[in-house]
Amino acid sequence: MKITLEVSEINEATAFPYWIIIDPRQNFLTNDRGIHNIAGMITGPFFDRLEAENVLKAQRYNFGKGAKVYCCSGHNTVQYRTAIKKRLGD
Repeated sequence: MKITLEVSEINEATAFPYWIIIDPRQNFLTNDRGIHNIAGMITGPFFDRLEAENVLKAQRYNFGKGAKVYCCSGHNTVQYRTAIKKRLGD
């Protein structure tokens, strides 16, 4: 399957940006259950900060009061990095 995405060029000084919503909760487990709990704290990815902020605003009832939009780097994701570089002509 091939998908086409619009990726924001506003990168917040981060190479190959994508955004997530992090909804932190206390978690001290390191087993599979702990990993599942951590994964449940993340919504995304989004490829534009505004899109992530709009989801958080529109669905605020689904998130805790500490939920925030966070910019991540996809630098270590070879497939994403290669696609961005190809699009930019690098």
